[in-house]
Amino acid sequence: MAPPGYIPPSYSHSNIPERHVHKNPPPPEEDTNIRAYALFFSYLGLCFFLSVFIVFKLVRNYIVLSKSTTARLPAKAHVRTFATLAALSIFTTWYYMFHYFRVSYLAWAMWRSRYDVSQDTMHWGLWLTETSLYREFWETIVVGNARYWWSHQIFFFASGLGLSLEERGTFPARRLKTKANNVSGIRRGIKYTWAFMLLGQIISVSFATNLYLLTLLLTPPLPPRSSFAGMYRRQWLGPWLVNLLVVVFTIWPAYQLADEHYWYHQTEFMPMLLMPHIALLVMPLLRALIPQKYLSDSNVDFAGPVYKFLWAANNFGAGLLFTRVTALAYNFSGPRGIWQQLWEHPAVSSVAFDVILCWVTWSTWWAFQTRNTSGTPAVGEEEKKGESAATGSGRAHVVPETGSEMRRR
Repeated sequence: MAPPGYIPPSYSHSNIPERHVHKNPPPPEEDTNIRAYALFFSYLGLCFFLSVFIVFKLVRNYIVLSKSTTARLPAKAHVRTFATLAALSIFTTWYYMFHYFRVSYLAWAMWRSRYDVSQDTMHWGLWLTETSLYREFWETIVVGNARYWWSHQIFFFASGLGLSLEERGTFPARRLKTKANNVSGIRRGIKYTWAFMLLGQIISVSFATNLYLLTLLLTPPLPPRSSFAGMYRRQWLGPWLVNLLVVVFTIWPAYQLADEHYWYHQTEFMPMLLMPHIALLVMPLLRALIPQKYLSDSNVDFAGPVYKFLWAANNFGAGLLFTRVTALAYNFSGPRGIWQQLWEHPAVSSVAFDVILCWVTWSTWWAFQTRNTSGTPAVGEEEKKGESAATGSGRAHVVPETGSEMRRR
């Protein structure tokens, strides 16, 4: 398995970038790499801010629902389950991320030892300046068939989160309906979907997914807005078209990164890697910046079938790539090699446990929905008819939804 930055034997040493051959010795004084420090701690600060922001919203929703006379809280067991999964996600992510930082620093310091870097002094600033942690992290988890067996799945879980945010989380202008007039998704009116997607990209997809599902549990559907009745005009253009492109620009790079060509050509690796990251943020950021009336699928009659197709396309693409990568990894190292990658490097472990917890989270959500218990967030007859008025807490009365109406990954 090729390590990050590995250069095939056929390459001449003259093609190795100069920055990988010659390094300047570290400065004798203390590190003054302010920019590197600023970027690193800004990243940590953004992680903390987004987590606190979403948790604050959850606590506020919980307090409002607990005091409301017209809405009821979901089953406590459901809330505790996803809260526990969220805590487990953030713990495993940062446990292995800090181990990754340590491994990265030690590898850098060992390489720097030819310049007599003092082992008694921690050259954090110089390490951050000379090491692209983002690139190094992704090269570590992508390069290698057995490693990519774990990491490729995160692209599709991120895409699934984005589809669910669009289908169930956005503004409730009007219920999406299929041609059979069946409810496809009751939207929750969540105005900060960008926070979940950004959190998933910079911390953990499973952590963001669990917080998002908790938000669905604690945010009952709002009734349809009567003001839209007179404004209804049929159209076919809408956000669904952007979401279709997002799915395409997520699946295609995931397939391309399985090709060894991108492992050995770093100038092509990063653009291919950044493509799905940028694509998945397009709609959440647009919804944060542009008024909702310009970003609504409410007037698109076939929006329901389109989102069913998008889910099918995402899951079908995930299945195809999973089959391909499994065959490659099995032929390369067998099941034992795939299992060993779970523990070989902390960066791989971080993403692998993120994938495992994504499977656990969505399976748990699906199981709760299919049980059709009274605490399950669902659509009842009152909500289908739009007769539940938002009084008291300003939210519609929460009644059970059938599990079959829920979109799931």
